[in-house]
Amino acid sequence: MVGLPGEGGERVHAVLVLKDDAAPETIVGAANAVLADHQRVRGYTLWREPELPRTVGTKKLKRREIRNRITGGMGAATPVMAGAASRNVDALLARFSEGRAVSATTTLEELGLSSLEKVELLVALERQLGATVDENVFSQVRTVADLATLEAGGPAAAAPPVAPFRYPRWPRTALAHGFRVFNQHLWLMHLAHLFAWVRPQGLEHLRDLRGPVLFASNHQSYFDTPSIFLALPWRWRNRLLPVMRKEFFDAHFHPRQHGLASWFTNSLNYWLSLLMYNALPLPQRDSGARDALRELGRLTGDGWCPLVFPEGRHGVEGELQEFQPGIAMMAARLHLSVVPVRLRGSAALLPRGAHFARMGRVTVTFGAPVTLESEDYAALAAELRARINEL
Repeated sequence: MVGLPGEGGERVHAVLVLKDDAAPETIVGAANAVLADHQRVRGYTLWREPELPRTVGTKKLKRREIRNRITGGMGAATPVMAGAASRNVDALLARFSEGRAVSATTTLEELGLSSLEKVELLVALERQLGATVDENVFSQVRTVADLATLEAGGPAAAAPPVAPFRYPRWPRTALAHGFRVFNQHLWLMHLAHLFAWVRPQGLEHLRDLRGPVLFASNHQSYFDTPSIFLALPWRWRNRLLPVMRKEFFDAHFHPRQHGLASWFTNSLNYWLSLLMYNALPLPQRDSGARDALRELGRLTGDGWCPLVFPEGRHGVEGELQEFQPGIAMMAARLHLSVVPVRLRGSAALLPRGAHFARMGRVTVTFGAPVTLESEDYAALAAELRARINEL
């Protein structure tokens, strides 16, 4: 795997050395079925030599050489479309296929589309048709041929209906909110402060700011959210809405696939996150991303301020990973100002593999609010990453 330039940043690209009977699309599709959104393969190159170049002593892959050779050999590669797709579908899929051969039987999963990219595709299709497409119908689209059929006005291929995720709303009720505020100030924030000695910076950017806004922060550990709570003034902390991956609570939502102990601890974390931190679980790989945007729009309309970690996973101290384009889609489509947040030191409080928190200093820097206005969500996400990296 190497990173190749794409819209707004690098995309994951596979370099394959195949046996004679191997099918590259099958290999890529199988990989994308188990990979997270940010890990999915967006394109591939077939290596014509029997082995990839490696160093003489350690036998490590020469990734820079591999990247340079395939970049030089790709030229201006364009998708090779075949089958029943129309020209309009070709245009819609061109930016997602990354130079791969796409046929009528190619599935959206094989193209590595994330749930938010599927929403982009849905929005583009609606704009092209000049009509609203029911998301339940769109969720049944599996192949390029299904997409062409939908574009032509016919039904998509039959598939089991997907039950919509019911977002928990009880954490924002007056009773739950009062309980949370009381306990946060009675003991929870004091307990967090014993471990995280937080020093906020850039609070002047919040002084005259009016909400709702979207807070976007780098991600280092499970102590990031408490650290940001500690750094924020009361009026912002009181309206904070931390966004969490629904898939993190898989044992809670799918107990039959996990043991009793995993279900219990995962469910306990789920309920406590909702009650004590006002967390909102959003699906990343499940269907219903447009419903997620609609729910966020409802909540921001009520004055809540989402806290999002665009990296999607824990990074390392001083190094930001690529930002997922969903953060830009949220901000642009909901017309929210984005407050960049930079965390330093929280990784040492609860490092990977640790079962107990440690004491340490954490710096939370708030940057000047920015407005993201464009439909090139990948480019906007890269711009936001650069701003946070400068803090």
